[in-house]
Amino acid sequence: MQMDFRDPMAVCNYRVFLSFRGPDTRHNLVEYLYDKLRRLGIVAFLDREEIQYGECIGSKIKEAIKRSDICVPIFSQDFASSPACLMEVTQMVESHKEIHPIFFFVEPCDVRHQRGTYGKSFAKHKSKNSYPESTIKKWEDSLNEIAHKKGLEFKKAALEAALKDGLEASLGENGVIKGPEFKKAALEAAVGGIKGRFYDDLFGGFRELEDFISELWKLLKMDEQGLAKNLVGTERDVPEMMRKLGFDYQNGQIVKERKMTVTARWVLVVWGLPGVGKTTLAKEVYSKIRHLFEGCSFLENVRDNFEQKRVVSLQKKLIRELKRGECPEVESFTEGTTVIKHLFQKNRVLIVLDDVDDFEQIEPLAKELTWFGPGSTIILTTTKEDVYKVRKSEEQDIFYEHEHEVKLMDEKHAFELFRECAFGKNDLPKDHEKMSKEIISAVDYLPFAIDFVGRSLYGESEKEWERTLGELKAKLIDKVKKMLLANYELLSYEAKQVFLDIACFFTGIEKTMPCHMWAARGLGRGVEELKKKSFLKIKEEKEFWMQGQLILLGREIVEEENHDNPRKRSRLWDYKDVQKILREKKGIYKVISLRVASNFKRIDGEAFRHLSNLRFLELDKVDIEGNPENILPNLEWLDWCGCQEKSKLFAFDMEDLVILNLCSSSVQLSLKDWEQLMEKAQSLKVLNLKDCTWINASLNSLLQGI
Repeated sequence: MQMDFRDPMAVCNYRVFLSFRGPDTRHNLVEYLYDKLRRLGIVAFLDREEIQYGECIGSKIKEAIKRSDICVPIFSQDFASSPACLMEVTQMVESHKEIHPIFFFVEPCDVRHQRGTYGKSFAKHKSKNSYPESTIKKWEDSLNEIAHKKGLEFKKAALEAALKDGLEASLGENGVIKGPEFKKAALEAAVGGIKGRFYDDLFGGFRELEDFISELWKLLKMDEQGLAKNLVGTERDVPEMMRKLGFDYQNGQIVKERKMTVTARWVLVVWGLPGVGKTTLAKEVYSKIRHLFEGCSFLENVRDNFEQKRVVSLQKKLIRELKRGECPEVESFTEGTTVIKHLFQKNRVLIVLDDVDDFEQIEPLAKELTWFGPGSTIILTTTKEDVYKVRKSEEQDIFYEHEHEVKLMDEKHAFELFRECAFGKNDLPKDHEKMSKEIISAVDYLPFAIDFVGRSLYGESEKEWERTLGELKAKLIDKVKKMLLANYELLSYEAKQVFLDIACFFTGIEKTMPCHMWAARGLGRGVEELKKKSFLKIKEEKEFWMQGQLILLGREIVEEENHDNPRKRSRLWDYKDVQKILREKKGIYKVISLRVASNFKRIDGEAFRHLSNLRFLELDKVDIEGNPENILPNLEWLDWCGCQEKSKLFAFDMEDLVILNLCSSSVQLSLKDWEQLMEKAQSLKVLNLKDCTWINASLNSLLQGI
């Protein structure tokens, strides 16, 4: 059974408050309007109980008005006969709410000056002496103020066409059946309240009403509250996020509110790769549950605001949104923290802190869950899984802390998102299907990139599609690069160096050997930082995995160290760049990591004289010409698959060597050679001799003594 959010005991927020005189409008305009708003996802307050003449509006109604974003009084002929209705509009004015009136077959000037039926109603109120003059004066002033506002006017002439069309559509062939009794029966069946076709056809055909509803949608910025277009694939994450927040969520709706103990509070950390869709999901969940809280705030780009020293502005926005427009004076970081800490301890609030990178950014806004009342919920979006840790102040407090990793889209959803962005409601041309799949593969199923590229290709020629695909395979698009680069800049020096190494050389490589090299350089903590910030994953076989767009980012960062001169870059792996520096032999190169592919066959040993800064060297079945000696004094990792001559092996300076990989090599070493090698490489941690069938049995005894 679906939960009734109009439960008088429930404290909720509403987007729209509807004020009306029941007998005039409840079973026609009001129910149509309420149903229309509900279908659009706009939560409106509709009081189901008729307040009798002479009754005062209760605290429930006052709270509903205060907690509504927009108030819509529907002025009908008998509206002013109800003191409760007059009290409601007075409460709207006194609460400084945004008010959009509807004049239902009454003139605004009659409402403004209390003429016609409004004059008669006020005369009756005054004659009964049931209310003091000051109260009646407030009613008059409130009507005067609201009726000056531009509102939707229902006029007889404007409705005649809609009425005619609605009546004909509702009666259909029954309307021409002979005999008045048949026509009357058909009319009654057709009208049938809001559930009949008559009112639906009538009000649906009244263009001004549809424009009024559209304007409410725009004013409420519903398209910015997680209800945007192209929400593809959210059915995978939203139900799970709802479950972790304690809600029973089925078929896109909350069907049962979470069980709540007296002191329970919730935290949900939504984390994952940059651009994977964390903010979109947070907005979607926020829009579906915000009306269940006394105060709500969605703070976007917290990290950026923090870096720009706009913390006080963030605090003011948080206070203003939770207080629904009210904000005390806040002049400093410390003052803002104090206000937040003490102002909302009894309020059930929903707060989303979007894009946080460190707990330091959370502290001035929501350091302790006990700053907020029972039932409060904080949702964080971040690239770090452990960005928030619950601080428990009292043993009796109950906290529910969950994390939710947002993963990359699968191919089906990625293709669906791209199709919607690139073609809208149009059908996908068959000759574009293959290229579409190549594009989403080129951006590695990253939703941010799919959305951007799809929109940029909307309506473009096939030639432009082909050009874009070629570029995507070679480099990052600027908007994606900017977003990823901003996250890269937040890494520590150690993590940046490890990131660039993996992006350029070690994706798909088992982690043991690289980790030994980084430990020797003092970069050992870099891997853990990259994992925590979603830049890196360790797969089942303990190999490194990095998302394709991040690999491109790392390589572009290195290439931009010096576009024109590869000698001045830190890492080289591309055949053309490596070929260029091995031929030039000029000065000392800045290169610290170098891959020489099997395309080279052999290289001149003298080239290494210019590579004295090398820490990592990979030679793939490459021979060294000449008779070099004591080359590469800073080398930490020599990866020489297919080494053949021991004289060339011993030409390397091995004082700092930590890793020696000689897999699939044919070089033969005697026991004395091994002793010499171990003497030279006293820092050696890893020796890989896989597929080296020549190994002398004496090597085993030597290794036992190391």
